[in-house]
Amino acid sequence: MRDHGKFFDFLEVIRRAESGEAMKEGDYDRRLGKKALFLMKQYEIRYDPECVIPADDNMADRVYQAAVDLFLDLGVYCTDTQRVIRFTKEELQWALNHVPQEVRYGREKETVSVFPRKVEDRRDPVCFFSAVGTPVTEEMFLPIAQSYAQEAHADTFSGPLITSYKGILVTSGSPIEVEAAIWNTQMLREAARRAGRPQIGIHNFQSTGEKTDATIASAQEKFGAFPGDGLLVAAIAELKVDFERLKKVAFLRQSPYVLGALYGPLMGGYAGGPGGTAIALVAHHFLGLLVFSAERHNSFPIHIHHVCNTSRDMLWLISMVGQALARNTHLIIVSNAFMASGPCTEMVIDELCAQSITSTVSGWHLNPSAVAKNRQPMRCSGMEPRIHAEVGHRVVQIGLTRKEANEIVLKLVKGYEEKISEAPIGKMFQECYQMDKIRPTDEYESLFSRKKKEWKGLGFEVI
Repeated sequence: MRDHGKFFDFLEVIRRAESGEAMKEGDYDRRLGKKALFLMKQYEIRYDPECVIPADDNMADRVYQAAVDLFLDLGVYCTDTQRVIRFTKEELQWALNHVPQEVRYGREKETVSVFPRKVEDRRDPVCFFSAVGTPVTEEMFLPIAQSYAQEAHADTFSGPLITSYKGILVTSGSPIEVEAAIWNTQMLREAARRAGRPQIGIHNFQSTGEKTDATIASAQEKFGAFPGDGLLVAAIAELKVDFERLKKVAFLRQSPYVLGALYGPLMGGYAGGPGGTAIALVAHHFLGLLVFSAERHNSFPIHIHHVCNTSRDMLWLISMVGQALARNTHLIIVSNAFMASGPCTEMVIDELCAQSITSTVSGWHLNPSAVAKNRQPMRCSGMEPRIHAEVGHRVVQIGLTRKEANEIVLKLVKGYEEKISEAPIGKMFQECYQMDKIRPTDEYESLFSRKKKEWKGLGFEVI
């Protein structure tokens, strides 16, 4: 059970959601856009397309300070009450001084400790293997989830989602959502058992159920949700919450589950380009800390048009945000990889490599991965996070610096960036895995081996 004394008073958050400044949502959005642009100019935050992994500590600190200014000025918007939840500078600093220095997932021999990383950290990133909500059929849910849980570098795992259960469409708020949510949790724990890892942590044991009642219904040990597992609560872009999310927080604060916050700002949306969105994403972490009582923070910034975060402007954003947070806080931060291309393609392997290098050297833990823009049914497998994690571990092993990482990543990006808008969707799970063994096909394994030989020529060797 978490120590409530280390988190901001949740009842006060609710009071402020009910009594804060009244504001129309559109006015809040416009104010955010203007403020982000103003701060970007004030703090001289400039995106350089030839330096996707900046080695500029001063700029990272400026991004951080701009985010503090943005958060304190704008606050957090509650869509149900149409009011703004604001915090003082002293309250934010108190919360930052009391952040958890460790969270643990799993049980017994599968227990993993997650800690705050630093820029160019020489400690291995913790790897949260996940299908990140890719829609799959009910029949394929279990083998796909197993393909993640069985990977050696999977420190925790979670699964895809189903959109229908027993032939009935899963709709938000319906009774079938509760049934499907319970089944979801049961199948994830069964996947862990089949992978030979029954005690591995499931960092988000519910992806099918959206409503709070479905989440609570599935959160029982008899269904496979144990202390040492976790759930994610997602903010609404940008810097918004609603009562449904706050109800989940109310439950999770009293539960034995790790409470993670999830942020997905849109680059090209309300906050503008890379600089403004970087400021907004850092500010989202303050939302998670003060409003959600989050113990760890998971980010999936995506390009509004490309629906990925492997373009050079998105990689710059990821690097700057990671560095800003790693240098100025002790928050436990995790980078969620979104690929434009799909499984068993050369492009997805290069995207995974570029995203992993960028995230690892910039102070993030790793959460691979969404592929095929997270839109194509059945296009996900445990092979993609394997690639991402192997790269991240290698970055640490050889002690890659930001400058060295930038040179490698630029070469990778130049090889695939023109294909992002029409990226290949790749193969479905049953086409790139041996279904009898739940193992990648020889084709997929060979493709990865060939790409590693190419990377060696770029100055990055993965054994």
